[in-house]
Amino acid sequence: MFKRAYEEIKDSQFLYEEDLIEVVFQKPISKLIIEGEDYGSLVKGKEIKIPRWAAKILEEEGYVKIKSEDLLKTSDVIKLAWNEERVETLCKLPEKFYPKLRELIKNLNESIKKNPTATIINEQKQVTMKALDLINCRIQKILRLCFERTPSKSIIDMLEPEENALFQLLHSEIEEWRNKILTEGVE
Repeated sequence: MFKRAYEEIKDSQFLYEEDLIEVVFQKPISKLIIEGEDYGSLVKGKEIKIPRWAAKILEEEGYVKIKSEDLLKTSDVIKLAWNEERVETLCKLPEKFYPKLRELIKNLNESIKKNPTATIINEQKQVTMKALDLINCRIQKILRLCFERTPSKSIIDMLEPEENALFQLLHSEIEEWRNKILTEGVE
C-alpha cells in the first residue's frame, strides 16, 4: 500500500531537519553531544557539520552561525510560480522544495511577530499567495498525469516526494475505479 500523502510530508520534513549543515562557532562550548555523537569541546571559529535542527537551536542561543544555507527566498517562489503557470508540463523544483517553503513562511511569520512592518506583512502575503498558485498549478498537472495509464518516468521524476505520494495515491484509486466500473456486476 502506498504511503498516505501526509505521511510523506512528515517524512520529508524529518529528513530535511536531519540534513547536515555547516556551522561556524561564535563562542566556545565545553562539550557538544548531538544524537549520541560527541563533538567534544569546540572553540570560536571552529567549523563543523551538524543536523539542521541542532544548528537552529545553537544559532538561537548564539553559539553558532549557520554558513550560507541554500534557503528559499521570496523571489524564488515568485519565479517558480511564474514558470510553472506558463508551461504544460511540470517544472523541476529545487531539491527539498516544500520543507524550504515551509521554513520561509515560518521565518516570515516569526519576523511579523517580532516586528510587524508593512514590508514583512506584504512579503508574507505575497509568498503565501504565490506558493498557493504554484501548488494549485502543480496539483492540476498531477491530476492530468493521474489519468494516464503509464505516465513517463521522466515526468514522474519531476515530482517532489510529497507530490509523488499524492500522485501514487490518486493514480491507484483512479485505476482501481476504472477497472471496477468495467467489471463490477458483469460476471
